[in-house]
Amino acid sequence: MAMDKSAADAYVYSKASGMLASSYVGRRALRLFNARSLQELWSLVFKSEMPVVPETVLVKILQKDAGAKFVSDYIKLLSNYESPADILISLLHFYDYDNIKEIGAALCFSERTMPDIVNISPFNFVKYSEWPDIKTMTADSPVQWYDKIPLICEQQANDYRLDGQYVREIWNSCHALKSSCRDEVLRLITEKFKIDNVLWALRLRLYYDMEQEDVVQYLAYTTDERRTNDIIVSDAIATLKWSTDDWDSWRKWKYAWLLNPHEDGVVWNVDPKWIYNAYKKLYVKKAYTLFHKYPFTECPLICYFIIKRNELDNIRTASESLRLNIPAADAIAYAGITEVKK
Repeated sequence: MAMDKSAADAYVYSKASGMLASSYVGRRALRLFNARSLQELWSLVFKSEMPVVPETVLVKILQKDAGAKFVSDYIKLLSNYESPADILISLLHFYDYDNIKEIGAALCFSERTMPDIVNISPFNFVKYSEWPDIKTMTADSPVQWYDKIPLICEQQANDYRLDGQYVREIWNSCHALKSSCRDEVLRLITEKFKIDNVLWALRLRLYYDMEQEDVVQYLAYTTDERRTNDIIVSDAIATLKWSTDDWDSWRKWKYAWLLNPHEDGVVWNVDPKWIYNAYKKLYVKKAYTLFHKYPFTECPLICYFIIKRNELDNIRTASESLRLNIPAADAIAYAGITEVKK
């Protein structure tokens, strides 16, 4: 039942606080990785009885149900607002953008059954009931330009456009937030986008051997103008001048404390995975701080989304490590569950 804003803010903060107390993030995430079997992991994540299926199938069910539970819980909290702030809905739209990628790929390969999607009803802008008519599915939506089945060679460009559009939606909805938490939420999101662009630029250079002028075309911008001095792009562009094995350049980076360690006399190369894990932990930590700093605003639900998405990543990593019989210590290291100090 929807409430007026002040009542919804108070209720959501109280309810979300209780839900986060039992979440598997931070040090509590170690419990997921200490599970000795998928059965034990299932009992940690769900209260329901585990299905009797082969382990390979169980992993898929566990990950899918964990994702559905996260979305369902978030929507229940969001639905307490009679008129939720745009940012609260925009965060959820991540799944619409992601679903369209999967649907476009499925149609490209002439699949007759719609791929598994994450249902965010009633906040979806994609009309999933209209499958397989992609034009009708996206009509009158922010992605109405995605109106035909893509060719294989078009999918990468389409996915890039969807990612950039999601970034701009989040950016604009943050700016539209009318709340005392607005500036700090915007700082948190801005920093996240900056790091994401640096990481993406590194991956394009390291894994696809892209040149600087090509990398610039694949970064996420806050506007359609795609200016090189864009606040979330300029840091990534600055790093393009540095060789990926040049420690002397990278150690001057303002986020140098996120870098993988360097030892004198040992060959060093910047590690995107290390940066990702180091920042992910800090990002969640900052979200926790803001959650409690602005209790009776939209901030707790924004931070809840960030924190619980991190928990979902932990569940997926833990389940995959059990399926592949990876030692817990290696899985924990891969998930980046370590102390990070700035």
